[in-house]
This record gives sequence, structure tokens and C-alpha cells, in this order.
Amino acid sequence: MALDTLYQWVYPLKPQERSRTKPMQVLCLGFPRTATDSLRVALSTLGFSYVYHGFDHIADARDCVNWVHLWSLKTSGQPIKRADFDRVIGHCEAVTDAPACMFAEELIKAYPEAKIIINYREDVEAWHRSVVNSWSTAEKRAGWIHPLLVWFHAKMFWVNVNEHRLTYAGLWRGNYRKHAKASYRDHYDRLKELTKGMGRDRVLEFKAQDGWGPLCKFLGKEIPDEEYPNRNALEAVVAKVLDSLMQDSAEAWRNLALTLGLAVAGAGTLFWKLNYKST
Repeated sequence: MALDTLYQWVYPLKPQERSRTKPMQVLCLGFPRTATDSLRVALSTLGFSYVYHGFDHIADARDCVNWVHLWSLKTSGQPIKRADFDRVIGHCEAVTDAPACMFAEELIKAYPEAKIIINYREDVEAWHRSVVNSWSTAEKRAGWIHPLLVWFHAKMFWVNVNEHRLTYAGLWRGNYRKHAKASYRDHYDRLKELTKGMGRDRVLEFKAQDGWGPLCKFLGKEIPDEEYPNRNALEAVVAKVLDSLMQDSAEAWRNLALTLGLAVAGAGTLFWKLNYKST
């Protein structure tokens, strides 16, 4: 927490201060890469507004400040209140993907009136290949300079802290190649424990291949006259994430150049004082 305070001083970015403007109705608590964006579109098509997705906090770094704070509360064993969640998702009727899924237990307690969708993929090996492909592709396209640039722009910094702490260290336990499958299995085992005893009117286990039928029956909605969304293309996901992550890179480059310029000027001044001032 003290470190976060220091970060906020060095990289000032005002966090979101939303309040609950509509009831939370649906908590989709499955892991990323389980067709969460398709599910987001499906829920939007069925009339739920707004549906929070993992792209949201990357696109608006102010959300990242909130999620980092929530993660600090969770990992330090402090309670997370409904109002704490409302500050970042108070405008939403549904949530999907990370970082929301990482707060499954806390969200279920905070919104006991909401229905729960456990979205998953049957083939864990295929799921893991998707995770590795998406993360490794994003890392390659971001390039070696990105980890340096994040230190020279407040928005990029907070997105990076969020992704490092919550996703890389938290979700993937520090290595998505080695530990993602164990994390996946543990997460769904925990969801079963959390929802044990809840009726079918409260909990739905759902995969994208199930389509509109089970989803609409569970939510009490008419089946739309269109195909169930298919938004799981790897290239589109990576492009969207990178567009968001790199949108401030030009300003970060400028700040980096300014910092280097000041450092060189400072070093030159010090060298002159030490070697020529007394002569």
C-alpha cells in the first residue's frame, strides 16, 4: 500500500469515482480466452448495459488505478466492500474476463442478487495454447522498448502495474507457459465451491458452443434472430490490446527524450563545475 502511494505521487492519475447507477445483474467469472468477448457482445445484444470486459481497463488507465487498489486490498486480506467495486464498475449491469474474474468470491458477496455465469472451455490444452499464443504474440509486437516506455507515461505505467500484478503475477502466477493450466483448474474448482448449493436459476455453466439457447433461458431473454457472436480471433484481440497499450507511446518517447536530455545536461554541468570552475 505504501508503494502504491509512492507510485501515485510519482505517476499521478486520478482513479475512477463512479457510483452504482444501475443494478448489477450478471457476473461472468470464467477465465480470459474462454470467448469472453463473444459473451460480452452476446449480453449486450440481450440488452445488458454496460458489460465490462478486460479491454475496458486497458483502454482507460484510470480503471487500472482502481483495480490495483482492489488487488492490494485482496492480497492483504482486507475486506472489499460493494462501494469499492462500484467505483470502477458502478455503470455496469454485467462483467466478464479479467480482472473481474480474479475477484470472484468478493463479487459474489458484493452482489448477491446477480446471476453467475461460469464460462469455460472444455479443452484445457487448447485453452492454454490460446493463452500462450496471445501473450507471446502481444509481447513480440510490443517490442523490447515497451517495458522502458511505461516508466515515462502515467497511463502506460498504471496499465503496466495492473497487467504485471493482477494478470502476470496473479492470474498466471508469474509464468503463463508453466502455471496457467494449474491456475485455470484451481479457479474453476474454487468457483464450484463458491456456487455449491446455488440453484440453476442462479448459476449457469456455459461455453460458447452452447449458443443462445441455454444463455437466453437462464437470463429470461428471447433468442435473437442472429448467430451467436464469434469474437475470439487471436489477431483481433492482440491488435486491440496493442492499440490501447501503445496509444500514449509518442508522449512516452517525448518524456524519455526529455529525461535523457536533462540527464546529459546535468552531467555536463557537473563535469564542468568539477573540472573548470576553479581554474
